[in-house]
Amino acid sequence: MKKLSILALITTLYSPAFAQTDQQVRNRIDGTNRNAAIETGSNNGSTPSYAGSATDAGAQRPVVLSKSGISSFFGYDTKYFYRSNPLATDGPAKQQATGMWTNTFFSGAGLGVFDLTDSVVTPYIGASWTTNEYVKSDLEVFNYNSTNAYALLLFQFGNGWAARAGTSYANDRSADKDTEDYKEFFPSASIMRSFSINDTTSSTVDFSFGKHIAESFFLNVTDNKGNKSNKKELSNYETSASFSLSHQLGDFLLTPKYRLSYKSYDEGLNVDREDISHDLGLKLDYLVTDSFKASLFYSYSTRSTDGTEVSYDYKSYT
Repeated sequence: MKKLSILALITTLYSPAFAQTDQQVRNRIDGTNRNAAIETGSNNGSTPSYAGSATDAGAQRPVVLSKSGISSFFGYDTKYFYRSNPLATDGPAKQQATGMWTNTFFSGAGLGVFDLTDSVVTPYIGASWTTNEYVKSDLEVFNYNSTNAYALLLFQFGNGWAARAGTSYANDRSADKDTEDYKEFFPSASIMRSFSINDTTSSTVDFSFGKHIAESFFLNVTDNKGNKSNKKELSNYETSASFSLSHQLGDFLLTPKYRLSYKSYDEGLNVDREDISHDLGLKLDYLVTDSFKASLFYSYSTRSTDGTEVSYDYKSYT
């Protein structure tokens, strides 16, 4: 099944110039939402949907579940949006608001449907490649390309609950320098359930846990506690919960969503670091044809950090 999703948001850009530093790149990486555990939602109250990445530039989730055999999908997704704090920082650089343009090519497959005693299980594999471009010229040095891949098992139970378990891989490379800035494996598991509220509205709750096994470039420094930086210090355990609604408005689908995330770190300068993040989003989809979807979205994110000498707090809207 082919899907094409196009987002067009007209924005006004503002800002003075500033120079690139390693720390600014690190802020951008550290602020990216990398929930690559496959996200299962509900498009119409009954059809499940899947993603290789839940980043802002992540793959679309166009899957039609077959009764048997292989259910494959591929497509292209382009987004144009405004971001108030693109480098996810609490310092002066947070004023560098900009437009962003992302382009994603993605594909995947459901490898059959297998009946178990009390559930139905479907293996999934998929991958995507994304270009991330900052519209503002002063930020073009931060342009990067992302690769994502995943493999998972989706279990659907007769009582309405579903579970998924698997692992994903993510990689960021600088478009300007062609250097690998970040990579991670993310084994995770989650449970979820959808509820029908009425003929036009459904809700979904999702609880997940996983470990981001990450490697990134690092600054060779030691903090006042004697902790030394290392390439694994962005690794963390993440526990999250989310709630979303799907409301059909004629030909439009309105989806508000809230997500709460807790992360704990134990490497390098991030020993004893704890993050709490809140993400609130609103999305409006219009299915132009079976293979073409247009969307508008708004999201607001905030993060508070404890246990480190450096503040990683930030707020941002898209």
